[in-house]
Amino acid sequence: MKPASELMELAQARAIKKSVMVDGVECQYWFYPATTSHSSKAKNVVFVHGYRGDHHGLESFAGGLTDFNVYAPDLPGFGVSSPLKVEHTLENYITWLQGFIKTIGLEKPLSVGHSFGTLISAGLEAKEHTFSGMVFINPVAGGKVEGLSRFLMYLVKGYYWLAHVVPQKFGMSLVTTYLLVDSMSSYTTKSKDKALRNWIKMQHRQHFNSFANSQVVWESYIASISNTMAPYIHHLKVPVLLIAAELDEVTPVKAVVEMAKTMDNAVMYEISNCGHLVHYEAAAEAIEQMKLFFAGKSF
Repeated sequence: MKPASELMELAQARAIKKSVMVDGVECQYWFYPATTSHSSKAKNVVFVHGYRGDHHGLESFAGGLTDFNVYAPDLPGFGVSSPLKVEHTLENYITWLQGFIKTIGLEKPLSVGHSFGTLISAGLEAKEHTFSGMVFINPVAGGKVEGLSRFLMYLVKGYYWLAHVVPQKFGMSLVTTYLLVDSMSSYTTKSKDKALRNWIKMQHRQHFNSFANSQVVWESYIASISNTMAPYIHHLKVPVLLIAAELDEVTPVKAVVEMAKTMDNAVMYEISNCGHLVHYEAAAEAIEQMKLFFAGKSF
């Protein structure tokens, strides 16, 4: 199996950067065209990245899904996309995603969402029935966050609150410090491989601080911790693949298991010895499951 770093390089070799206006907001997205001999019949897949990330985080998946046309935007306020002109709530991100897909002219694409991105794509599907099939990686299924994870969630909440009420320059210095980024990287990385851990740390240093301002960081953080997929799951009528991770402390695997039991249109796959960073630590394994799912072989 290819490591995430190599898969990302393969994706970048075929990436085409594009820009589109959605409700007056400039959005940057990356198009990874299918490379197979039947590319004219390739299905379209929309990626929706997680909180504080940008399109780079899911590029490993694009590197492996060469039979598909992949569209990977930077969410408003993150990466190099402009922030929304309204508050960065979950509902406003859902509305934005709806406009993005309509603007670029996709009809019933597939979707791949990670973490906070699962909330956005699930919310849109429940509202508008936009997709033909959905993959949720480290889905925000709910469940009780306990112990150190709970303590850190409230610590970060207070830290982000402070960063958004102080003068912008100081606030940005608070949320972009490597001490914070490296701490998050260390907590979410479960691999014992020192080279991989260092590579993930550098990925986070490069891309985890790509956002418009501290207000975006605060508003979207509140959106990410205040919502779960629960209100949406019974409105999802298309096939669903849930990819959970055994050691995920951000979206506990037990909650994903319980959610899967309530869905008759979903199949779940659990990745062992992995946490919240499936796209870095187990990208190839996740890609194989996505390929099976998209081919209709998971059910």
